[in-house]
Amino acid sequence: MLPWTELLRITATRWAWTPAEFWAATPRELEAVLGFGCPADGLKRSELNQLIRTHPDTATCGRAGDQKEESPDD
Repeated sequence: MLPWTELLRITATRWAWTPAEFWAATPRELEAVLGFGCPADGLKRSELNQLIRTHPDTATCGRAGDQKEESPDD
C-alpha cells in the first residue's frame, strides 16, 4: 500500500502543492518530484533540431509589441 499521507506531506511541505495539485498529479509526476524511478534521458540534439524545423520561431513569437495594431477603420 502506498504511503499517501507521507506523499501528501512531502509534496505540500517541500513543493508547496495544494491537495488539488497532489490529487491531480499522475504517478509519473509524483515519481519525478519525489526523485523515484530512473532519471529521464535528455533531449538528443537530433530531436531538438527536428523540433526546431517543425516549429520554427517567428518574428512575432511571444512579443506583445509585435501584435498587429488595429486601426480605427477595422
